[in-house]
Amino acid sequence: MSKGAIICIDDERVVLVSLRDQLNNHLSNEFDIELAENGEEALEILAELQADDIEIPLIICDQIMPGIKGDELLIKIHSLYPKTLKIMLTGQASTEAVGNALNRANLYRYIAKPWDETDLCLTVTEAIRSYFQDKELIYKNQVLQKIRTELEELNASLEQKVIERTTELAKANAQLQQEINERKLLEQKLSTSERQIRTIFEAMSEIVLIVNDREEITAVPTNPGRFYKFETDLVNLTIEQFFQDKNNTWFGKVGQALDSQETINFDYNLSVGEREIWFAASISPLPNNSVTWVARDISDRKQAEAAWEKAKEAALRANQAKSEFLSKMSHELRTPLNAILGFTQLLARDNSLNQVQREQLGIVERSGEHLLQLINDVLEMSKIEAGRIAFNENNFDLISTLNSIKEMLQLKAESKRLQLIFDCDPNTPQYLRTDENKLRQVLINLIGNAIKFTSSGGVVLRVMPGNDLAEILSKNSTKSRKLLFEVEDTGPGIAPHEIDSLFDPFVQTETGRNSEQGTGLGLPISRQFVQLMGGDITVKSVLGEGTIFKFDVKVELVEAKEVQTYQSSKRAIALAPNQPKYRILAVDDRWESRQLLIHLLSPLGFDMRAAENGQQAIEEWQSWEPHLILMDMQMPVMDGYEATKYIKAHLKGQATVIIALTASVFEENRITVLSAGCDDFVRKPFREEVLLEKIATYLGVRYVYSEVQSTTSTQSRESQKQLEPESMTVMPSEWITQLYEAADSIDNDRILELIAEIPAEEAFLAQYLTDLVKKFRCDAIIDLIERINR
Repeated sequence: MSKGAIICIDDERVVLVSLRDQLNNHLSNEFDIELAENGEEALEILAELQADDIEIPLIICDQIMPGIKGDELLIKIHSLYPKTLKIMLTGQASTEAVGNALNRANLYRYIAKPWDETDLCLTVTEAIRSYFQDKELIYKNQVLQKIRTELEELNASLEQKVIERTTELAKANAQLQQEINERKLLEQKLSTSERQIRTIFEAMSEIVLIVNDREEITAVPTNPGRFYKFETDLVNLTIEQFFQDKNNTWFGKVGQALDSQETINFDYNLSVGEREIWFAASISPLPNNSVTWVARDISDRKQAEAAWEKAKEAALRANQAKSEFLSKMSHELRTPLNAILGFTQLLARDNSLNQVQREQLGIVERSGEHLLQLINDVLEMSKIEAGRIAFNENNFDLISTLNSIKEMLQLKAESKRLQLIFDCDPNTPQYLRTDENKLRQVLINLIGNAIKFTSSGGVVLRVMPGNDLAEILSKNSTKSRKLLFEVEDTGPGIAPHEIDSLFDPFVQTETGRNSEQGTGLGLPISRQFVQLMGGDITVKSVLGEGTIFKFDVKVELVEAKEVQTYQSSKRAIALAPNQPKYRILAVDDRWESRQLLIHLLSPLGFDMRAAENGQQAIEEWQSWEPHLILMDMQMPVMDGYEATKYIKAHLKGQATVIIALTASVFEENRITVLSAGCDDFVRKPFREEVLLEKIATYLGVRYVYSEVQSTTSTQSRESQKQLEPESMTVMPSEWITQLYEAADSIDNDRILELIAEIPAEEAFLAQYLTDLVKKFRCDAIIDLIERINR
């Protein structure tokens, strides 16, 4: 603990040193002697000592000093440290100054200079003793006051507890008397209740037994006489005696319930007379080392369950038969369509066809595509009903998908002189993850229907992010959110009474029935697809004004690097030079299907052979060793599954690529095909470019391509040839003059700049001129303009 301090204040250094020496000698260094030559220094020392928590019992101060006088200083110190004692040591203090210090600073004593050392020391000793006596007295007074307060509180608490205890005893006494009265009343009620409960138990349909750990019946609350007839009392019978059956293994369940202290539930059956009765039993442990055995007659339920199992088996067999029928129908319908569409693609390559032949070929191709779409709709609806539709997510470029859909439907709209507008919100994300094929099918169906039933005006597709997706885009998150689509047309509209049944299978609106087109499956399939993608579809229509279909789908945002890009469609015309001679075996039981593959691949430079069943395929594989086999999966003699397994079971067969060609539309068939050993899977009817891409993937071949063709080959070429010179008059004469000069100078860059000025509604004119530039046909542009001037 720090020593206390005594502060001496005088403007003469000699006086201060003398005071310090005398006090140190007298007090034996029990206190630190602090010296200050003026009031300001004294106050600073006081503040420092106070901050260090050092006790200051005494201050000795001169009166006459520069700055603040002694009495004023002591008054100020007294206001800050009232418990510290003060001695004035001076030879020139006035009576007024001393009185001022006595009255306002509680001056302990006045000593005149020069002082007597003995008198000073005795005064200091007495002052210090007085300071600590006052301090101790204050402390003791505080302790006494605290003790007095605690005694008063304790006394009050004791008095309160006596009052409370007296009240509690009186209340307990009254409550005890009430409980005695209630107990008497309860005993009367219990007696009445027991009789009522026994009556209820006896009326219950369940059998209730109380059984002890020796499997003896100790109580029978219910009446089991409706099932069992006993001439003696049931109490004390064992379970075996009660049930009159020693062969059942469920007797030991009483011990199980007691050991586990848990309820045990089980079903059992008994023969009662000529009947077999099923019971649902529940054995629950009781505290007195016994159990309750509750059994309920469930014979009716068991009969119903048996009937349900039979119905379920019948339904499964019917569903299997339906699946087999759909699989067979898919194969039987799509296989000939594969030949029709495949040979149509082959014939389209023939440059010797005249105009009429190309028109007829286009009719065949469009009719085949239409028939394929009808078949796909029926099979798709069957898959939905059978619960076999799958959600196949992939990363894709939404803008590219929308462009391809617009390109596909643009000519159809232009042929009816309709505007087809795709309006994408600027915040629409470009790269997404969802089921692209199903989204594409929904959009093609809705936009195609809008074009089909609209005779004037146009069709608009709007794409925009939902509110939650806009928020996610601002935070650069990849969480799953909603994307909104709207398809609006200016068609005849839908009557209000037809909207409720619009999404029912095989139901068409009056407009659809009058058009004699479609199956009534497009919208039901679209709704199923949209719901599978996490959204829903709604419709709003005004009769005579138009219709708006709205739907939303859940999407996940992805980076551009996560999306596989595809090159523009080109037609392969030959294998690139300096490549091996690849052998391909075509296996199909249909002659026309084999011929299609041979005529498709032989002209490109592949060495082709054919087999009409799996057995022949194995023989050709053993003798000819093809690099790749195109294997039909459903064939007589030996199907493609068995043949594939045989080939892949051999070391040599591991090097042979097998691509399955199947007309099945079910996704599980793809899994079955791949599990049989096939390397990949192509559905019939197939696109030429799809098959060639698969072959290139597995054999690594390279192709030589012809000029890039329009995606709607036949119709596009015919439409271009029908363009009249008057179509260019929608542009100003100055623009036509500039186009003529650019074509005459063979300035393709300038021509493309002028084409960019063509309005969006004249997209066909812009596309036509762009195609001529790509084909280096500036002469055709000049001829068109000159025909205008004629």
